[in-house]
Amino acid sequence: MKKLFFFLSIVVICAVIYIVLINTSGTVSVNLLKGSTYTADVSKDLGLPLYTIAILCAGLFSGAGVISLFLGAQQDKVKAYKRELEKTAVSSESNASKVDVLEAKVKTLEKAFTSVVDERTKLEVQIKELNSEIDKLNK
Repeated sequence: MKKLFFFLSIVVICAVIYIVLINTSGTVSVNLLKGSTYTADVSKDLGLPLYTIAILCAGLFSGAGVISLFLGAQQDKVKAYKRELEKTAVSSESNASKVDVLEAKVKTLEKAFTSVVDERTKLEVQIKELNSEIDKLNK
């Protein structure tokens, strides 16, 4: 879409330059102040090429000014969005490190639990052996 608008703007500028080159002998009467009974009329006769180029430049500069306002606002929004992304990236990194620490703690607790369970089963086996020996002695 940007390329289309850029191409169209180049075509329009070339068309204006072509019109200026064709009409080099024409003149335009420009009224700067339209007078009433108390003020004088101020008018100027300009050549058509000069008038066209002046209007073209005025349009380009005013368009650039309006676009720069919108571009500045967009750049401010982008900067704010980048700051927000950096904050979330830092918080996600700290969350990830917290998760890693918790996972390590869980693994340690699992190992401790399995060792306790193994120890308990050994003790249960020993208790059964002792009970069987006690039963043998009682008979």
